[in-house]
Amino acid sequence: MKDTMQAYLKLFSLTLLGLLLAACNSLVVAPKAVALYDFGIAETLEMPPGTAPAQIQLHAPSWLNSSAMQYRLEWDRPLQRRVFVESRWAANPSELLARSLDRAILGGSPVANECRLRIELDEFIQVFDSETSARVEIVARAAWLPARSDRALARKEFRLLQVSDNATAEGGVGAYRSLAAQLSLDIAKWLGELDRASGQGLNGRTQCRA
Repeated sequence: MKDTMQAYLKLFSLTLLGLLLAACNSLVVAPKAVALYDFGIAETLEMPPGTAPAQIQLHAPSWLNSSAMQYRLEWDRPLQRRVFVESRWAANPSELLARSLDRAILGGSPVANECRLRIELDEFIQVFDSETSARVEIVARAAWLPARSDRALARKEFRLLQVSDNATAEGGVGAYRSLAAQLSLDIAKWLGELDRASGQGLNGRTQCRA
């Protein structure tokens, strides 16, 4: 009789343990998949012959050399850079921006110059002014360089801002894409105006071969 009771208690304990484990497993929530974003395929621009650079070199600071999507909260420690947990870029922002500029500026220009275009990316971030309002900012400095020298023939800073469609990471992606296209347009316009603005033939072969 005693052995029978012990057998029943053991069976009951095993059954109860199995039910508890099943309940625990049912409470486990699978982690959400991380959403990956990029800029899509940039449209090529029609550049006047000889105004596009031979190559575009884009440099970014170390904190932008990751796929993290960074943002700031204006109302809570605005100098702190934060990252979205469930959203990331498909590659480093500098790589995505460089690819976009390369396709837009060089893709539609069969006749390039011998000068190089160097871009220093200073800022690339989404800023939340409130819980329902956000904007995207891109700040970059461009230098027009001869083929074999780092002595800049011309320089220009570009500051671009675009309000997000909504205050989310996904809403910021659309703004980033618009700014990437706008940056390409602004740079192309600047390159086309170099000769007319200076009168020094900055797009000429003599200057670019220096």
